[in-house]
Amino acid sequence: MGEMKMTTFPDIMRKCFKMGLFKIIPSQGAHKEKPRISEDEDSGPDVVSTVIGEYGRWQLMMTFLLSLFSFPCTFHIFLPTFTAKATKFWCERPDNLSTLPLENWINYSQPQGGCYVRTLSSDVTVESIKNLTAPVLDSFQKCEKWGFDRSEVGDTIISEWGLVCDKASLTNLAEVVFLVGVGIGGVVGGWISDRFGRKRILMTMAATQSALAILSLLVSSYVQYVVVRLIMGLVSVSVVYAAFVLSVELVGGKWVTIAGVCNFFPLPLAYIIVSLLSIVMPNWRDLQLALSIPGCLLILLWFVLPESPRWLLSMGQTKEAKALLEKAAKFNGRQIPSDIDKLLQVYNTDTKAEDPNVCMLLRGYLLKRTVCLFIAWFAMTIGYYGLLLNIGNFNLGNLHLTSIILAVVEIPAIALSIPILLKAGRRFPIFITMLVCGLACVASELFSISFNNEWAMIACLMVGKFAIGATNMMLPIFTAELYPTVVRNLGVGASQISSGLALMCIPYLWELTALNEHLPMVTIAAMSVAGGATVLLLPDTAHPKPKATESAPPCNGMYTTTDDRGR
Repeated sequence: MGEMKMTTFPDIMRKCFKMGLFKIIPSQGAHKEKPRISEDEDSGPDVVSTVIGEYGRWQLMMTFLLSLFSFPCTFHIFLPTFTAKATKFWCERPDNLSTLPLENWINYSQPQGGCYVRTLSSDVTVESIKNLTAPVLDSFQKCEKWGFDRSEVGDTIISEWGLVCDKASLTNLAEVVFLVGVGIGGVVGGWISDRFGRKRILMTMAATQSALAILSLLVSSYVQYVVVRLIMGLVSVSVVYAAFVLSVELVGGKWVTIAGVCNFFPLPLAYIIVSLLSIVMPNWRDLQLALSIPGCLLILLWFVLPESPRWLLSMGQTKEAKALLEKAAKFNGRQIPSDIDKLLQVYNTDTKAEDPNVCMLLRGYLLKRTVCLFIAWFAMTIGYYGLLLNIGNFNLGNLHLTSIILAVVEIPAIALSIPILLKAGRRFPIFITMLVCGLACVASELFSISFNNEWAMIACLMVGKFAIGATNMMLPIFTAELYPTVVRNLGVGASQISSGLALMCIPYLWELTALNEHLPMVTIAAMSVAGGATVLLLPDTAHPKPKATESAPPCNGMYTTTDDRGR
């Protein structure tokens, strides 16, 4: 590598690429792969951080407010754990046998389960059934009205619309439809926020989400409920996407990673809130109403939250961006640069060599990354949501207590992700956490076979949830780092397609118990280990700091120093 004749910014950038400091966009001389994506995709310095600083009081307040949008979204994802909980059911007693003890009624009339009831002759009475003298006929008929066990949860969508027996599959269908909406919204959310702005889409979708939450209280049929859940899934993930992107676009340097991870802290807190409220409000409509109120209040933040300054600059709205940056700089107590107009003009958005398209993800070195991330996201989603949304299927004592315990362990997992991402790289931490999740799932099944001890199984699930919870924080950031800026949103969107496909499988995961009762957890374990192994095939994106003797601008793990996240 020859000596630099000049110390201009382009020369410094070229030196950074040759030294390998920016491995997100490999240098042409260092790789055999030659993608048709210009390395010179980032133009101009990080103007936003130059004016308002990488992190300050203004960014702290805004990123905190933006993290609140994760609460209503998580509420709606986690609600079915209680509102669609399958409980014991039986065919209701006829009016003339209403005083018969329930146990006697079930033993006499439903030897084949609650779907069919024994045909009753006219001489069957309460006394004859109690005395075991009632005639026993071998003919059965389909039950048309059921009673449900409400000792753990109250009225659910299952009890309200009779989703049992030949309609039992409709319970899973409702969640599949919701998760299909999540998968679609994950892909569409990025495109619409890029086109129309982060704040505008965030607040529009948040308002729509609140309206749908209220509307779900008024539905009178199962079909109406499913339609509302479909749209709710699409809208909810769009809110999360817009809030996340806006959070990381307000900060710079290492704070991009920190702000991105902190945006996930409300997730376990939301799980705990839902679990506690479901104890006080066991009926699904009451619980739905209580959890819809916070989303309505967040709409008021329209008057507080800013638009992304990076997006404004990328769209050529320099005047609006300047006013926003001056206000933020003043709030942070920073002196506004005298040449701010010149700095804003340097932010040129017309230098992309090629318009982004999906075909870019299937060429050169990006093909390998896209395929590996597709597998990794599928496996991580199966592991994380397989444990989260199937807590009721573990049958480990009290559902509410188990949910709270598994939510609490995710809080330190999120906190631990920050120093790991900043210090330990990406690949091996993700591999290790997914491997630990797989081993924990296998251990829980071994304990269930050998000891049948509920707390031993809960301990294993805690370890697994802790590990996969950390993966859920690290993989999104790793994904964003692996794609050049010009195709970053497309790359992340492609990963969300994989995640959406996995989400569609989650409601049916426990149907594998028909083959073997341990198969669902073994499947989660196998997928987690396979996904972790796939991550090892990807390059790490954590970069060593340049030596003091080398003249190089600062760079961080997530974005290059010439950041244009607004695109």
